[in-house]
Amino acid sequence: MRGKEQRRFFRLPIESRVFIELESPAPGSLGPGRVARCDTLEVSQNGLRVRLAEAVTVGAILQIGVELPGKDEPFYLVGQVRWRMRDKDVAGAWVAGFEILNALGSDVEQWTAALQVMDEHVPPA
Repeated sequence: MRGKEQRRFFRLPIESRVFIELESPAPGSLGPGRVARCDTLEVSQNGLRVRLAEAVTVGAILQIGVELPGKDEPFYLVGQVRWRMRDKDVAGAWVAGFEILNALGSDVEQWTAALQVMDEHVPPA
């Protein structure tokens, strides 16, 4: 992970529900793929840190749904796994960092706007 001084956006310690599509459905299938339910540990305009029950592949580009507190609808995003490690606080769990990508058809613009508003309302440390 990069040091705080290199981060472009403030990270908010928000806990929310996240759904990550680990495997896409088979072509022509109407059902969902394999989806993991997990929780955020931190969010920022360009990334997420999440706790998962299983490891994700570093470099993988995955579909993500994030439910933020106070929002009626989830944000549908595309993220790339930038790093992962065993969770030192929860046995058997993993922690991973996702970079939010500017993908066509995603809610990236709404996500950025919502996080910018939340960032502005956080009192200075």
